[in-house]
Amino acid sequence: MGLSMIKEADIKFPDIPFRKTAALVAVGLALYMGYLYLAGLGNVKYVLLHADYRFLGLAILVSLAGNLFHAAGWWTLLKKGMNYQISLPRAYLIYLSSTFFVNLIPPAAISGEIAKIYFVDKSTPDARFDKTAAAGLMSRILETMPTAAVVIIGVAYLALYYNIPGWALAFCFIVAGVFILIAALALAVMLDNPLLRRTSARAFRLLGRIFRRHDFSARAEHIDLVLQQFDVSLRSITGRPLLVIAALSLIFIAWCLDMAVAYLAFLTVEYHVSALLVVTIFSIIVILQLLPTFLPGGLGLIDALMTVLYLALGVPRDAAAGATIMIRLITLWFLTILGAVVSVYLVKVFGKNDKK
Repeated sequence: MGLSMIKEADIKFPDIPFRKTAALVAVGLALYMGYLYLAGLGNVKYVLLHADYRFLGLAILVSLAGNLFHAAGWWTLLKKGMNYQISLPRAYLIYLSSTFFVNLIPPAAISGEIAKIYFVDKSTPDARFDKTAAAGLMSRILETMPTAAVVIIGVAYLALYYNIPGWALAFCFIVAGVFILIAALALAVMLDNPLLRRTSARAFRLLGRIFRRHDFSARAEHIDLVLQQFDVSLRSITGRPLLVIAALSLIFIAWCLDMAVAYLAFLTVEYHVSALLVVTIFSIIVILQLLPTFLPGGLGLIDALMTVLYLALGVPRDAAAGATIMIRLITLWFLTILGAVVSVYLVKVFGKNDKK
């Protein structure tokens, strides 16, 4: 007996809580101003005025190429795994749009995935929620693999070859350990559909005990159906190793380009530093950005942490702050603004129309 499909009309575009987001942006900007003050405004200003902006331009191009390969890995799963009739340029635009929602609406990448599901559904014939969600989840899992591997290797390298403060080393180990533990548990639950369904059922039973006036049975059955469909779609990907390898290869190229952006940021401020050091710290920052900070893009907080970690590894304050500003100029400000423009375009073309 086949499963009845979830209606695509149930999918809603993520609303932007403008007042709450504006308040959080204000808090983030205040933290960012405090960060600039502590970094030394005069020295940072001097570094930025004397930066080699040719490297910044190159870093922007590399960042765009990195996002293209991220989108290509996700597109491969949609095109080959789910047989979606979607072009790579359209997938790229949708991926860029998702970065806007990831940076603007905490927590983590959930809002970005909702945006991708929404635009894929609006623009792609025969798209289904469970299929799109399965491709998105697998893409996220593959994106964590290079980061997790490099963090483990990089932290070990820093411990052996750098005389760094104990607190910094402990912080790096804790971040890496927590990330690996969370990723492993999430992966185990997601790939074990009976466990996932039991967990969902228990959660709804708990809600029923807490809110006795509300009946969650219909919602529980609805979610259980979604999980069954999701499992079938996910296994259509995991059962094809060559497809997974192809997507992972594209995502690995994207990861290398992302790391190159961080290294080029140091060249922009004319400071030469170990590539593995830059890659390790930037990978840790990528992990921290996956955690819910409740600040859009981790504004202020992520900047300060990145600079402090570089300082702990012996990078001069001016270079550490200057490189951090350059990295965030590209990965936060530039990509968020570009994603916003792309989102407006996609809403205009697909947001209010039926599938084309």
